[in-house]
Amino acid sequence: MSEGLKAVFIAGGAGTRLWPMSRESRPKQFHALAGEASLMRQTVERVLPVVAASDVWVVTGERYAARTREELPEVPAGQIVGEPFPLGTNLAVGLGALHVARRDPDAVLFVGWADSYFREGEEFRRALLAAARAARETAGVIVGVRPTHAATGYGYIRAGVALAAAEGAYRIAGFEEKPSPTRAREFLADGSYLWNPGMSVWVASRLLELIRLHKPAHHEALMRVAPHLGTPRERGAMEEAFAGLDREPIDTAVFEKAAGLATVVTDPGWSDVGTWAAVYELAAAGVGERAGGTNVTRGEVFTLDTSGCLVHAAAGRPVFTLGVEDLVVVDAGDCLLVARRDQAERLKELHALAKRSGHPELL
Repeated sequence: MSEGLKAVFIAGGAGTRLWPMSRESRPKQFHALAGEASLMRQTVERVLPVVAASDVWVVTGERYAARTREELPEVPAGQIVGEPFPLGTNLAVGLGALHVARRDPDAVLFVGWADSYFREGEEFRRALLAAARAARETAGVIVGVRPTHAATGYGYIRAGVALAAAEGAYRIAGFEEKPSPTRAREFLADGSYLWNPGMSVWVASRLLELIRLHKPAHHEALMRVAPHLGTPRERGAMEEAFAGLDREPIDTAVFEKAAGLATVVTDPGWSDVGTWAAVYELAAAGVGERAGGTNVTRGEVFTLDTSGCLVHAAAGRPVFTLGVEDLVVVDAGDCLLVARRDQAERLKELHALAKRSGHPELL
């Protein structure tokens, strides 16, 4: 175990692209979409070989705090931090850093998301420890994932000159937002562009200083909360300090403005498990669901002349398919999703339609 390494996980997303399974009452991180355990459970277990459970924090919505404590009983209950309302990732990460810095301002902390997946845990931990070494020698580290295809749905990091701080470390030469298909193919061919999964490693005090430099209103609010951490006034202080502030993501608030950042390159079989198509691809690769031929199923599913489909059956409700291909069929018990697999990115649109349908209980 790496002495002194801390971890802060952000668990605030609703996962609308995985509706109707992922909902406001039980979002994506609580579901077992890539294995038998929930994404959150797997996320924390993945770091425990190098981070003590007592050095893990989770920043989540207040309504999810109790469930998160049940999911992660080894994490101290006081380190499950409930947001009084959605803060946006810059404030959420800053709040996590504030908790770590309160204990040790010179601590190195890993910031990650509680709802992603890594196939190669050992490679992920190798990169994490390399990034921790590099973070002490630089302003901070954004972990870069070597791309496997010309993805248009991710941001990219451009790696610059190599650094001696750690193996696979490079100075960041720039950031690129979600590219066009043509640009994505150029990035893949270039070889210096990496997927940006939003994972980062920092010295706690340096991260807070970067927030002060580039987002002073957010930093001022965090400093107003700091004296009340761990007290009965903590929630009220957050409500007062954060009220009215924007929810800018940390990528644009800090990452893209900060000088002296580095990246550490890794290829851990990462997925953001962001769509039903991604769940299908993971299962087809042997992770999570039961793959039968080209179909991926969960629950009591019976198929005939069916191929390329992901089918989730609700408990006690068998699903039968005949003569179909490349579909996503998800029975959530109270509603049914049927979609073409290649339309999985549009689930947010369908979620918006469900919101207008007069059935708020489905959201």
